[in-house]
Order: sequence, then structure tokens, then C-alpha cells
Amino acid sequence: MFDLSKIDFKRTDEEHGRRHYSFVGIQRSQSSSDRLEFWLPLGFDDFNPNHDYETTKAFFFKMYRTFKVYLSRKVEGLNEEERKTDRDGIYEFENGFSFVNQNQEQTVFYGKLNAIDKILEGYDELKISSLEKKQVRTTDIDYSKIHRYLHQATYLENDVIYLDEMTIAKNVLVQSSPPILQLFSFIYTELKKELGELDTVPDKAFELSETFKEHHLQPDSSLFDEITFAETLRVLRIQLEDIESETVYKDEDFWHFYDAVESFLYGEKTDDTDGIFWGISNFYDVWEDMCQTYMLQSHLNLQILFADINGKLWLRDGIRNSPFILKINDTSRNPPRELRPDLVYLELVDFRGEILLEKLYTKESLTNTQGREWGYKILFNQLPKRVFDRCKQILDYHLQKGPIYGTNYESLKRGLLQYVYNELNYADAIETNLAKIVLKIIDYKYMKESDYQNYRSFVVDEKGENKIKDDIQKQLIYEWTIQQNIEETQTESEFWIPHYSEILDFDASKKVLDTPSEEFRKSQIKVCKINFNILQQHYVSLYAV
Repeated sequence: MFDLSKIDFKRTDEEHGRRHYSFVGIQRSQSSSDRLEFWLPLGFDDFNPNHDYETTKAFFFKMYRTFKVYLSRKVEGLNEEERKTDRDGIYEFENGFSFVNQNQEQTVFYGKLNAIDKILEGYDELKISSLEKKQVRTTDIDYSKIHRYLHQATYLENDVIYLDEMTIAKNVLVQSSPPILQLFSFIYTELKKELGELDTVPDKAFELSETFKEHHLQPDSSLFDEITFAETLRVLRIQLEDIESETVYKDEDFWHFYDAVESFLYGEKTDDTDGIFWGISNFYDVWEDMCQTYMLQSHLNLQILFADINGKLWLRDGIRNSPFILKINDTSRNPPRELRPDLVYLELVDFRGEILLEKLYTKESLTNTQGREWGYKILFNQLPKRVFDRCKQILDYHLQKGPIYGTNYESLKRGLLQYVYNELNYADAIETNLAKIVLKIIDYKYMKESDYQNYRSFVVDEKGENKIKDDIQKQLIYEWTIQQNIEETQTESEFWIPHYSEILDFDASKKVLDTPSEEFRKSQIKVCKINFNILQQHYVSLYAV
């Protein structure tokens, strides 16, 4: 197990550089062999650990949970065949896991932290129950099985055989559980406490943990306390050695728990070629998942219309047609493609009073045989059927009383307008073009502030690419597509980049970057710094590790 007090944070955007741009995790320091470096996500300039042990510990376990949630969510999205293959899913190999994202762009490496994983994944009620029963040797003789022991017998004169003992399976309840279970449960409970998941710990684990602590530790001993850490670790290692030497009967259940404890107390993952023993490269995939998860599950009361979910464009109920179908003239050679913005939500719907009424219906003059105008015919336009049927009922009710003139007509018109205004919703606004609409298009970007501050359209990276230029073009296509397919619609675009803040209010902590380059400003896309802290809190609450 590594010592949390020996971890140094790498947190500023300037420290990341190109080599560590998308890596988040722990690796060995290049300047000191006994120090570790915790590379935090981009945008953590305002995160100030002050070399504080508790801060280091808390954030380490939160990032551990973040990675586990991410992995769990990716596994959930795979079918059984994909989970067993390395083609499109997640597969395990010597150094960890690999994941090919939905766009088949890059492989995400997930380095396992075996010291913790084996403990959390190793708790098994059946194995505990099995190990608490054991086979014993006995001087009793089971004559029905004596033929199985003739090769162990001593042959005496007069055809007499002497059998010293037999091994007979007996279920013997052990008054105190095996020491390896007590040691394992103590570590398991300590980890769950740091992960904030004590409510998921079984009562049996608590009992075994308390038994171990009572016999071998002080009341305030803890594996993750800065003061008692070293002494607690020393005692646990001594106890593990004693257990290994004093336990006579060792079956596969014993080794299951022993290996997990040994890995935790002694194991460190050090065989990666870059000195990385825990973490994830291409953190952008985690950031995008955190953003999308928060937006789809939070309580921001947003009317989300479209979202990229697992590589498919989700449409909100009531919206039948996607504006993001891209067709080229010859569809036989070029089948339609579907664009997938990360998120589109309704920023504003303005049904605009009298203008709405004018668009809802028109009047046709009715004349008699002499050509004299005697009334009007009301024609409803573009109304959804449920609204149209109700408006017709209202109008028929008033017409039953006779012709509608003057103030009665104006009153009815206002009444119909108010009813329609109350009944129309976001889906009606999209499908019928009855309102002025403002749609906000969000794309999640794992980028630094300086990337936008220094943006130049003619500058390319070592691969000959200009990612921001490509992002701008793609975003403007999203806007153009909406404007071409939904009348009376305005669009606004935002790029969301990570930023750490202690302010735990989403809107209050969201900041618009006011210093992008002049060339980037021409796109009229806003770059917004989104609070990583809030998104992470929500993300890790989804799963118990």
C-alpha cells in the first residue's frame, strides 16, 4: 500500500503540458523515487490542497470512485458478447482495462489499483461462511471408509493393522472466526469508511473488524489516519505473517482472502512503462460522461430536446422529427447521416401574443347570394390535434348562441389565445413553428482555458490538426441545421470545459471565459467553465463501489 502523505499534486494547466494533457491519476515522480505525483484534471488551478493529508486522502478516494463509476457505466452499455471480447468493449489484461469509445477514436487505458480493488471485490459471504467451517482429524474410526486408509496403516502380526487417525469431514462451528477473515474485514471496513459507503457494509464485516481491532489494535487505530497510519500498517503486516505461518489448513477460500490482504499491505503497481500505476489516459471521455450524466439527471428544470446517449441521438417525447438528419443529394450512394450534438435544450419559447393568434387562424368572409358579406369562416392553422379539437369545441359552443359580433368576438379571440398559449408546449413549438424559439447547443470539451485564449485558425499541432477549428466548424453546422429545419428559431452555442470551484451552486459557479482570442470570438461561441466539483459529487453518488 502506498503512503498518501508522499503524494504531490500536479494541478495547474501549465504543469500538464502536452505529455500529461489527458492523463489523470498517480505516477512516480521523475525527480524523486520515493515520491508520487497525482495529476489532477484540467482546470484545477483553484484547487489548493496546501499539502494537507486529509485533503489528499479525500480527493484520492473521490477520484477512485469516479473511475469505478465510469467503468461500471461503460460495462452496463455493453452486451454479453462485447463484455467477453476486446473488439468494442472493455477487457482486462495484465496492466488493467482498455476501453474503445463509441466513436472508435482512441483507446482509454484504465490502470487497476490492485491494492484496493482486491479488497473491495473480495468480500464474499459464501467464502466467509465456508472458511468458518473446517475439516478436522479425529481418532474416531469410520469402518465404512476404512478401505481408503489401508495404505496409511501399520501392519502387525496375526493380520492386525494399526490406523492412527482418519480425516473425516465434520461441520465444526468455530467459536472465533479465522484470523484472516478478521484482518480482511478490518481493511474492508476502513476502505468503505473512506469511500463514504459504511451503510453498504454487512453486519458480519463490522463484527469481524471489531474483533480484530479489539485483539490487536488501539481504539483510535486507523489505516487512513495521518498519525496512526504507520503503526497500524506495521501491526497488520505482522499479523498477516503470523496468520500465514500458524494456519494449518489452507484451502482456496483462505488464499482468496490472504491474497487480497497481501496485495493491499505490500502491493504497488509499478510495472507500467511510464511509471504510471493507477489512473486513466484520455480523461476527456470521463469528463464528457460526467457532464452528460449530470445534465440528464440533475434538477435544473431544463427542457432537454436532444442528447447524444451512447452514440445515438435521443429525442424528447413529442418530437417526431430530428433536425439533425444530414442528407446529400444522391442518397443511394450517400445514405443519410445523423449529427449528434452533446446536448440541446430549450432556452426560450415566446408565443408572442397577437402574432401567435394571427398564425393560429385566418378569417374567410362569408357572403350571401347578392355578394353581401354576412360573417366569417374561421380556419385554424398548424394547431396540434388535441388543441384544435378543443378550440373547435369552444367556438361551436359560442356559435350555438348565434353570430358573434364586436366585443363578443374580441373576448372570444382573447379566450382562445389564452387557452392555446396555456396548452402549447415545447414539442408543439418545435413541430408547428408557432413560436419564436431559442435553443442552446452544448458541446463538452476537455480543454484548457489557454487553448481558447491562444487560438489561431492557421496553427496546427504535431499531428497537423487544429482541434478547436474543427470544433467550431462542427458547432456552426449544428446551428445551421437547426435553423434550416425549425422556423423562427435562434441558436446559441457553448463549449463546456472543466474548472474546480468550492461554490456548490451550479449556476453561481458557472463562468463564461471572457478572454478568448479575438479570432475565436468571431464564432460567437461561449466558452463556459463548469464546476468539476459539483459534477463529480453527483457522479460518484450513482454507484456504490
